[in-house]
Amino acid sequence: MFLGEYRSSITSGSRIAIPKPFRIFGDESIILTRGYENCIVMVGRSNFEKLLDGVANIPFISTDKRQTARFLLAGAHEVLPDSQGRVVLPVNLIEHARLRSGEVAFLGVGEWIEIWDLSNWKEYQSQLDQQAPEIANRLASLKARE
Repeated sequence: MFLGEYRSSITSGSRIAIPKPFRIFGDESIILTRGYENCIVMVGRSNFEKLLDGVANIPFISTDKRQTARFLLAGAHEVLPDSQGRVVLPVNLIEHARLRSGEVAFLGVGEWIEIWDLSNWKEYQSQLDQQAPEIANRLASLKARE
């Protein structure tokens, strides 16, 4: 399970060092793909299919399935970290996540890691802090219906 928030910088060659607590992939390749809310999602190859479980059993004729597959799969890249835990971020993902400042936040959010432009993360986190009680109440009411 991935937990915590760590900071890093992007080098001029679009290279980024994965924080040490998140370097648990061993020799396994890493999938980088578009994330929701303009971030990059990073997950080990073996866990990538788990992220897709939500759309796996939906018929192809579903527009939502096709659009979600395009969003997650067409933007995905398989990378292998170097000996110092660095990867090169693809241009399309840098653009998607609006990584402008060169400073990023790595967020451990359970089964995956998110990479955010630091200023975008701070802004989003501020909104999230205000909305957290309301979100928790909505989730509790969903759970109560089960």
